[in-house]
Amino acid sequence: MSSFNLTPELQSILSAVREWIEETLNEYQGRAVPVTDLSFRRLGKVFPTALLDRAKMVVVTEAVPLPPLSRMGFPEFAPIERMPSAGVTYKDIFFVSRRCRTESLYFHELVHVLQWDRLGVDKFLVAYGTGLIQFGYRNSPLERMAYSLQDKFNRKALPEDVVEVVQQKTDAIWDRVTEVLANGDRQRGVMG
Repeated sequence: MSSFNLTPELQSILSAVREWIEETLNEYQGRAVPVTDLSFRRLGKVFPTALLDRAKMVVVTEAVPLPPLSRMGFPEFAPIERMPSAGVTYKDIFFVSRRCRTESLYFHELVHVLQWDRLGVDKFLVAYGTGLIQFGYRNSPLERMAYSLQDKFNRKALPEDVVEVVQQKTDAIWDRVTEVLANGDRQRGVMG
C-alpha cells in the first residue's frame, strides 16, 4: 500500500478526529460486548474467531456517536452528521442503534473492522473522508464494499474468503485515494 503525507492543516484535523474517537471509545468501553457473546452463528462461519473475540459491539439507545466534523473544519460533512445512522465503526468497536440490531448490520460493521485493521486509523479516516467527499455516503468506496458484501451475506452468496476479499479491495481503494490526493497536491497543494 502506498504511503501518504498531508498538509499541517489536514494533519491537525486528523489529530482532532483521532482524539474524538479515543474519547468516545473510552466513554463507552464499559458497555462494549465481544461479538462472540452474541448469538449470531452465521458470523462465526464467515469471520475468524480471533476477529470476533476482539471486535466489540455497543448498543446505544440514542443516536450512534459521530464526530462533529463540521465543527472540526469540514463543513461539507454537516449533512452526513444529521443523517440517521443504524451503525458506525471505530477501529474494532462498532455502535448500533437499539432499533437496528441485526446479524446483517453486524456483518456490515465487521467489514468496517477489517477495513480499519487493514488501513490503520489515519489511512482509514483519510480514505473514508475522501470517499465521502467524492461520492457521498452510500457510494463512497468503503461503504459500497460493505453494502455489497452485506447484500451477498443476506443472499448467502459470499465469496469463500471474505477477509482476503476485504483486504484486497481495501488495498485497491487506498491506492485510488493516494492517486486522488497526489493529483490534489499538484492542483491545490493538498499533499505535503
